[in-house]
Amino acid sequence: MAHCRTVALIGLHTLERIGVRGVLSEHGWLVVASYVSFQEYREVGENADGFIVDASTFLHNLDFFLPRRQNVVMLSRQPAAPGDNSGRVIYPDSDEAEIEEMIGGFIERVRGAEEPQGELSAREKDVLRLLVAGKINKEIADELCISINTVITHRKNISAKTGIKSVSGLSLYALMNGLCTP
Repeated sequence: MAHCRTVALIGLHTLERIGVRGVLSEHGWLVVASYVSFQEYREVGENADGFIVDASTFLHNLDFFLPRRQNVVMLSRQPAAPGDNSGRVIYPDSDEAEIEEMIGGFIERVRGAEEPQGELSAREKDVLRLLVAGKINKEIADELCISINTVITHRKNISAKTGIKSVSGLSLYALMNGLCTP
């Protein structure tokens, strides 16, 4: 059995907290602590191993969460855009299997397992940064001195590795992975 680890629930509504606690309760080695706000978490001086937070808390405390992003899951109160599957955001319309898979991966990361997803190459990260900045394929190609076809290939690879097809979903992914700033 793994040694005890702490997961902080920050900024969640009562029903969200109850649901997340229920999902995590089967892991006896996991201690779950709830905080109404990020400020309350900081005042308590807790040092959690993982975080489940609402999107607003994450976005308002990027300096804290970005270095810990591997062990953060966000709960969004907005439905997912078609094709979004960042693996780190639970949407209100996420199905049970997606949530179980996401929480399972989160628990493994908190436990200390290696991150299973494929890493983006340096060039894919460059393309993603420019895409998130609002550039179109031609502008990205011109700025990186590559062909439009190469940009399209990089975008396909990024979508395949992240499971995200929409620009809005990729923007959130880039933000959560420290590839861009808000």
